[in-house]
Amino acid sequence: MCHALQEIGECNKRTFKIINLDPAAEVFKYRCDLDIRDMISVDDAQELMDYGPNGGLVYCMEYLIENIDEFMADINDFADESFFIFDCPG
Repeated sequence: MCHALQEIGECNKRTFKIINLDPAAEVFKYRCDLDIRDMISVDDAQELMDYGPNGGLVYCMEYLIENIDEFMADINDFADESFFIFDCPG
């Protein structure tokens, strides 16, 4: 869906910024403009905390909440000129 929306936006001369909030994602068909995996990934959480995949995902979401100011600053860098699409886990 994100890929299709991004293509539609480009055809209509609109800027869509896609923000990946899935720390376990591995493959994208779309251009990811901001990625939680640049902060933390499920693999990192599993290794650091000795968690399984579900625990790693919860840890990543908690990490994002604790560092939301940094993440929001990145979003604000292109907020005035874009529409946002958030790709969530699941």
